Amino acid sequence: MLVAGYSGIGKSSLVAEIHKPNTRLRGYFTEGKFDQFQRSVPYSAVVSAFKGLVRQLLTESEEQLGRWRQKLLTAVGVNGQVIIEVIPEVELIIGKQPAVPELGPSSAQSRFNLVFGKFIRAFCTKEHPLVIFLDDLQWADSATLKLIELMMTDADMQYLFLMGAYRDNEVSPSHPLMITLDGLVEQGATINSITLAPLELKHTRELIGDTLHRHLEEVQPLAELVMKKTGGNPFFVNQFLKTLYAENLITLERESHSWQWDIGEIEAQNITDNVVDLMVGKLKKLPASTQQVLRLASCVGGVSIYRRSP
Repeated sequence: MLVAGYSGIGKSSLVAEIHKPNTRLRGYFTEGKFDQFQRSVPYSAVVSAFKGLVRQLLTESEEQLGRWRQKLLTAVGVNGQVIIEVIPEVELIIGKQPAVPELGPSSAQSRFNLVFGKFIRAFCTKEHPLVIFLDDLQWADSATLKLIELMMTDADMQYLFLMGAYRDNEVSPSHPLMITLDGLVEQGATINSITLAPLELKHTRELIGDTLHRHLEEVQPLAELVMKKTGGNPFFVNQFLKTLYAENLITLERESHSWQWDIGEIEAQNITDNVVDLMVGKLKKLPASTQQVLRLASCVGGVSIYRRSP
């Protein structure tokens, strides 16, 4: 399943809704996100996704871990080190593994794809189906696209739901992702897709009405202004409303216990209709020490450093 749309349109939020039915099926959910500055790193999002999955397994009981140990060892055979080299956490489950022979680049990639395919299949069972979500596929590397092709054409790969999201405004018919998808369709793979559009005025009006606990007719002028400024992009809509609140342009009147605003006053502020400028403006209002911490934190990248203890 592919979910396409502009940045901030709600692709990741939509995919998150699969948690509920997947939990009912006792399935596993894991996700990885590609980074535009790490396109040269093979399998980055896939590796991140399976690191997250392995960490989920490490929270399970010793008895359950024992079952996973046996299942994974059976799947990878003597090539367990191939997986450990990219997902070191696997060693905590299957233990130290013997070194593997060094191969040339092409042969090494073929071996990795073969072993990794078996590794993935070990997680895909009727009792515990697996959902893998790969975000920002427009930045996927060629090795990952080849791996996705192998996963989608592997007849033995069952009880796996592969989901991907990408910015359709950043890809063309000649983009590697689109070429890969076209090739998969030609091979008979089933690929469904959803393209998300911006919110319409009626949707924005309902969102604002629910947020401010006001009748739809009362928020109509505010909704029209928000639509004019944001184009109906859900992320921008939320950020714009938060800015109005932070600037005391939407206030809670204590006596009437109702939210109040002045359209004329909001329009007079000349708040930018560019989401980047809006976010930069919010950052600049933070204390200098906080801005410095954010500069340092940005060097870490987009990977969470939080780790749950097993």
